[in-house]
This record gives sequence, C-alpha cells and structure tokens, in this order.
Amino acid sequence: MASTSRSPDHEPGTPRGIGPQGVQARSELARWISGADVFPADRSTLLARAQEQGAPDAVLEAVRSLPEQTFATLAEVAQTLGYGKEETGQG
Repeated sequence: MASTSRSPDHEPGTPRGIGPQGVQARSELARWISGADVFPADRSTLLARAQEQGAPDAVLEAVRSLPEQTFATLAEVAQTLGYGKEETGQG
C-alpha cells in the first residue's frame, strides 16, 4: 500500500476547499438552478428557477434557506449554503 500526504478531508478529484459531500451538493444545486441567463439572481429568482425545473424538495429547501440578497454566481450560492469554497492559487 502506498502512503499519501493528502489531508483526510480532501478526496482526489475534488477542488481544494470543498469536500466530497460539498461537491455532490453543489452538483445537485447546479443541476436545478444553473443556466447562462440565471445570474445575477436573488433568492426569489433562484427559487422560481428551481421550481420551474422540477427540483427535489431538498434543493427547494436549500434555496429557501438563502438570505434575501443578490448572488453573482452559483459558487456564491453554494458557499452561502455551506457547501465549501473552492480554493484557488498556489496557497
């Protein structure tokens, strides 16, 4: 068995700063609220989009839990929901 120096909370193929569960949650969220014409968007717009797309209850509840503000990107929504923040750069 080969040993690795990977931190225990970072899985191969996941962006640094986001755990596997966060990646899955972000992916599910993106499936229902993403699109070229969606952002910037506020909570009401995102909720309407998710409902129009037939999002499952878990996604609708997550969107409903967002604060009333305008979000510039899906990444900002995901971070607000606690799904992690992708770390960039050499850091």
